Amino acid sequence: MTQMNIGIMTINDFLFHPTMRLCQAAKTRACNIILINPYHMLSGIEQGEFYHSVKTTQAPDVVLPRQGSPMGEYGLALLRQFMHLNIPLINGLEGISIARNQYITLQTLAAVGLPVPDTFFITGQEGFLRAVERLGGYPVIVKQMDGMGGEGVGRIKQGDDIPLLCEKLLKEKKGAVVQRFIPPENRKDLRIFVVGDQVIAAMALTPKKGEFRSNFHLDGQVSPIVLPREWEEMAIAATKACHLDIAGVDLIITAKGTPYLMEVNYSPGFRGLEEVTHIDIAGEIIEYICQCMNY
Repeated sequence: MTQMNIGIMTINDFLFHPTMRLCQAAKTRACNIILINPYHMLSGIEQGEFYHSVKTTQAPDVVLPRQGSPMGEYGLALLRQFMHLNIPLINGLEGISIARNQYITLQTLAAVGLPVPDTFFITGQEGFLRAVERLGGYPVIVKQMDGMGGEGVGRIKQGDDIPLLCEKLLKEKKGAVVQRFIPPENRKDLRIFVVGDQVIAAMALTPKKGEFRSNFHLDGQVSPIVLPREWEEMAIAATKACHLDIAGVDLIITAKGTPYLMEVNYSPGFRGLEEVTHIDIAGEIIEYICQCMNY
């Protein structure tokens, strides 16, 4: 059987944990990983024919986009080039267009009846103040549209310098998200990893003392968890609603037991999940790609 070339669209090299693990898993299936840095790729249209060139001697048979939420219009144009060249994408253009934007993700989930926290999209200070009023006052959570790993997320309290915070938050003209603050006490923060139609791993995250964010990258404590079927189905439904094949779904359960979907990530890290669950997540991803490609 001819070796399958799996292209990973990323700005990171093989030392980056997810890329390294995917490469290790690919070797066990006799697959080859090609790194596609979008800033080193040339795309074009020559005499009506689509063209692309990556810095490698081999062309990808399938592409797994893993640039994360900072992917801009440039990255989307390159993914569209692969589509026109009939190169399959695992996590396609529609799903990435949704998941790279925090508010569009929540719009999409709410539109199919999935539970999301009260959320407002703001473009200026006036909108921020109106959102705070509708949310019942301070504190509130603010999020940049393309933050990663807890970055670009803040808590705004009564007495903070609102004009300065809004100026910093909105300086890139992308808008921002304002949400009701859910206290961390007796709250469950879950990261659920979905591949295809299955939840393959899940963990609970606990913020470190004095922190309201529970991200693994911010030294939050993690532990494996067996999910109730209801939460599994919610994570799978969120992945499907966002038109994704592979996703990291963030779910919060309030102290009263109310679940809220917070985020659907098309390029989730999985170092913490592999460490705490001992599940070969990279292997599950490569196996799924092989199944999709009948390899």
